[in-house]
Amino acid sequence: MQHRPRTPEWRWWAAVLGAAILLRALVALALLVRMPMVSDAHDYYELAGRLTAGDTGGAFYWPPGESMLLACAFAAFGRSLLVARLVTIATSLGGVVLTALLARDLAGRRAERIAGWIAAAYAPSVLLCGQTYAQHLAALCLAAVAWFGWRAAREGRLLSFAATGAALGVGCLTRPSMVSVAPVLAVGWALAARRRQMPLRSFVGGAALAGSIALAVLLPAQAHDAAAGAGWVLSTNNERNLFLGNNPYTPDYKTSHLGQRSLDELAPETRAYLRSFYDRPDAREAMAHEAVRYVVSHPLRTAWRTLNRATSFWGFDYIASREIAKWRGWGTVRSLPLLAVEGGSYLVVLLLVVCALVVRPVPCSRAHAAWLIALALAYEAPYAIAFSGGTYHFPVVPLLVPFAALALAHPARTWRRVLRSRIAWAALALVAAVQLQYAYYAITMR
Repeated sequence: MQHRPRTPEWRWWAAVLGAAILLRALVALALLVRMPMVSDAHDYYELAGRLTAGDTGGAFYWPPGESMLLACAFAAFGRSLLVARLVTIATSLGGVVLTALLARDLAGRRAERIAGWIAAAYAPSVLLCGQTYAQHLAALCLAAVAWFGWRAAREGRLLSFAATGAALGVGCLTRPSMVSVAPVLAVGWALAARRRQMPLRSFVGGAALAGSIALAVLLPAQAHDAAAGAGWVLSTNNERNLFLGNNPYTPDYKTSHLGQRSLDELAPETRAYLRSFYDRPDAREAMAHEAVRYVVSHPLRTAWRTLNRATSFWGFDYIASREIAKWRGWGTVRSLPLLAVEGGSYLVVLLLVVCALVVRPVPCSRAHAAWLIALALAYEAPYAIAFSGGTYHFPVVPLLVPFAALALAHPARTWRRVLRSRIAWAALALVAAVQLQYAYYAITMR
């Protein structure tokens, strides 16, 4: 796979990053420039403004990583929607770079270039650049954990360990669920030491350094929440998330539904049940206890919900098209083309990933493939426990695009092998079934 590129390296990087910037600027700074911040993006933006003014307030309800990044930019350039969108575009570009680098480690220069172009044009990323959701920063951090963590395992350099720890710390500060990838790092590094790919001393010292830096990033936010009376946590919404995904009124499939609707949009019985916990002085402890009690007393239903959460995590993206349609006042029919672009972009990538994993059209590093898959599944695990939906797979896409690049490295060979493989067709049919089920519940539970 180490083909000599026809275009000089710097020219290719200039082309792919230039295209990525152009697409994101066209959407965020032109087509959607008048769109206000909405939903969670609005909350992150407002918290960043308060942090810039020195108002830390009480405990952080949302994880503060995204808002802290925005606050740094606001402190330097002033608070504005333009600055916020430029920060989001820059974060997205970082994800494009790391996606290409991950593909190069997986299968060489050809895969790197294909992955770079896929990441540059990936519609869910492009369409979401106008909003300060935490997805782009979480994706950048997870990709950085994957790339620097792999280099640490192969080279044993302390700088790589340090960068991995910093990426993990910022990632957990942005999405506390990212702590679930820490065991994969530990196991991967331990296996590298056992196979003598790096000295044992480098493994022990590097792992300790990575852990120390991650904690150094996280402890100030935890200390702030502890001082506010919330305990040593990164945010105070985690108990509520667990509770919303595990109670008698949680839908068995769309387990994120109660978290995506205001109380006024829910049935009176459901609304009264949730308020009975929200209004308690010990609300967080009560919600956590009730969620655990329900899981223990309903093991079969919990297992069914967990399976549904694990599959719906891979449902198609529609958050950007939904919010744009709401802002524009579009009906269902008018928003369908934009939904097709957003959801279709993800589905194409996912189908290519499945083809590459099943038929393996070109040689690649099996160890690196296992590394990327393990990190992606580990990141998914907390969402299979609490609640899930398609928007939550956004951060793992940089880990998947390198496999899509494998399928496109030799498309004719990939297609021939898929045609001859019953396993491939069965896997593709399973993906289609997951998407149809996801679409059905997305429509019926609007």
